Amino acid sequence: MKKVTPYKTSLDAGNAYWMARLASEAYLSTSTDNPTPDNDAILMNLKADDHKFISVFGVNKKSAQAILIEHEHYLCMAFRGTDEMADWLDNMNAFSTKELFGEFHRGFWHSLDDVWYPLYKTYCLLQKIKKRPLFFTGHSLGGAMATIAAAKFIHLDEPFTSVYTFGQPRVVSRHTAQIYNMECKDRFFRFHNNNDIVTRIPSRMMGYSHVGRYFYISEEKTIHQEPGYWFRFIDYFDGAISAAQEKGFDGIEDHGMEHYLNAITKWQLESD
Repeated sequence: MKKVTPYKTSLDAGNAYWMARLASEAYLSTSTDNPTPDNDAILMNLKADDHKFISVFGVNKKSAQAILIEHEHYLCMAFRGTDEMADWLDNMNAFSTKELFGEFHRGFWHSLDDVWYPLYKTYCLLQKIKKRPLFFTGHSLGGAMATIAAAKFIHLDEPFTSVYTFGQPRVVSRHTAQIYNMECKDRFFRFHNNNDIVTRIPSRMMGYSHVGRYFYISEEKTIHQEPGYWFRFIDYFDGAISAAQEKGFDGIEDHGMEHYLNAITKWQLESD
């Protein structure tokens, strides 16, 4: 079983695995009718593989959910994505809002704001008990929220180890991305699975850009760092053909967190 290296800010297979795992666990709800994170069930799942997990604190407000995971050696804020297209429509308001050191997607900013106060308050309380390094992670909308949460820490000049996101949309303006990357590009790792269309919204034409270091997961589930455009184009086309041949393909198949977790678990990192 891979382990977390709490103070390693550079890319790490163990850190990537556990951040993908925690992003996946964030989807576990109390019931189908109640989206509140199931703290007890999540903790039980985590402790089954690592007994040093201590607690899980979940937040549910409006259409946003997040968990703060306490481990003996580190803390992690994991933000849940959305599994309903109706929720995406709520967040497709692509107007930006001026916050912190730049411009952020207004819908994603409000989603993070919905859960931020209780999450950050609990984080501060846990840090008073025992100082530990912090990670941010999330899938889909959760990745966008993790990006903004890290931006809040950058703005406050508070330390954190790194950010791992999976299938996240664009969050910031081009100029804001430049500032963001100057602050933490080398400790921000953004994974994009083959045909995942969510990573392509909002469009660059609308003024939005991605941040961090880019890792592309191919159709064969190999991981490529900052691959060239031609490689991505060929692989996208190959993946689209394979997906189209599968019964029930709905155009967002590659967006599922399970595909990211599968690739991260295998960890076939290629040097392009």
